[in-house]
Amino acid sequence: MTYKYETHLHTSEASACATTKAADYIEAYKAAGYSGIFVTDHFFGGNTCVDRELPWEKRIELYCKGYENALEAAKKAGDFSVFFGIEQTFDGDDYLLYGLDKNWLIKHPEIEFMNHKETFDAVNALGGLMIQAHPFRLRNYIKAIHLHPREVHGIEIYNAGNRIEENQQAELYAKIYDFPVTSGSDIHNVDFILNREGKLPVGGMEFTKKLNSIEDYIQAIKNKEGKILN
Repeated sequence: MTYKYETHLHTSEASACATTKAADYIEAYKAAGYSGIFVTDHFFGGNTCVDRELPWEKRIELYCKGYENALEAAKKAGDFSVFFGIEQTFDGDDYLLYGLDKNWLIKHPEIEFMNHKETFDAVNALGGLMIQAHPFRLRNYIKAIHLHPREVHGIEIYNAGNRIEENQQAELYAKIYDFPVTSGSDIHNVDFILNREGKLPVGGMEFTKKLNSIEDYIQAIKNKEGKILN
């Protein structure tokens, strides 16, 4: 038996570009054969829909709503895992952060203005995981491609929102530096799953063991375990 997990997902509770509520993903992913999801909404360096003028703790409360609503829906659905992640942006390049939680964010408002290296050091000190998402994506809103091979734990080599050549470039980059690799759909709307007409999976990671915690995922990726879904 194997276990599939979506590692890169956005909800309309916290990501301005997402159009699906967190709870609406659960049954769709269960039906698609997934065992869980990681909610990775855009943080305050990126396309968040949280009002940046609010007090810090209120902002974090609102930011975490997507994860919390998905977790609540999963408890009702049964036998489905929901984990917390973050997508932070630095001058157009995006990173998926795993291992931070709501309490840590509340206590560390300085993370909003940390640069790439400072963020990596903070995540690394906690034993977390920092993955560069879709590193070779070129769009009109992205001014340049930035690579930081000294301050990253791994590379997302398959992103369903990427062009084929962009994913291929990411895979080559990861091979050159011998990085751990991940896959994710980067989903913003549940219709992306529902309209696949049986053409699954949409992205993510597959493991031979169930993930019981975020730490299980972090260690599995750092140990280069798991299969890329694409």
